[in-house]
Amino acid sequence: MPAEYANLGLVAGQQDDHIGWDIGAAAVSEELGRQLEAPAVLSGASRLVVDCNRDLPDADLMPSVSCGIAIPGNARIEATERAARLTNFYDPFHAAVDDALVAHPGALLLSVHSFTPALHGRERPFDVGVLFDAFGDVADELASGVTRAGFAVRLNEPYSGLDGLIFSARSHGGRHGVRYVELEINNRLLRTDADARAVAVRLTDAVGALLVSPARCAG
Repeated sequence: MPAEYANLGLVAGQQDDHIGWDIGAAAVSEELGRQLEAPAVLSGASRLVVDCNRDLPDADLMPSVSCGIAIPGNARIEATERAARLTNFYDPFHAAVDDALVAHPGALLLSVHSFTPALHGRERPFDVGVLFDAFGDVADELASGVTRAGFAVRLNEPYSGLDGLIFSARSHGGRHGVRYVELEINNRLLRTDADARAVAVRLTDAVGALLVSPARCAG
């Protein structure tokens, strides 16, 4: 959370929970990048400032409420402030993803996120979700590899790529004509940096196998 946003008016510590960031996702991404010698692109600010996995018209791009918690600093965002957030955080993230894909034609684009063990009182009793819309074969192969790594896996849960909920991967993947898929990891596995990096190591073979798989058409 950039200091100038003064926690967007939240009580100290609120932004440190899931509403403010995908717990452990950065560490997983960085470690996978190290293990596979691949670039990892991370957003530079809390998703409460601007959510880089949302399209510009999306109401949750700069949410006024998240998980039932009001975000005072987002209650009324002036046009100039909205533009500044896009210029300072949103646009650089997406430009960096584009640059990485230009530098690595034919790459696999993997989007990494984490989810809460329960939502609205409903348990999510699995470890990893593999989200997809177009590339079902890639998702199946990744899910099989993640299962072999000892994780409980579900396809298109806790969110579904078929509902348009993988914006960043879909938009960049489609623009550059590359395969794309998203991982959602239960954040109970990622509560410390060491735990998150250990999860990434366990996922390395499953992700790495996709890098040597022949490119296939979306289906």
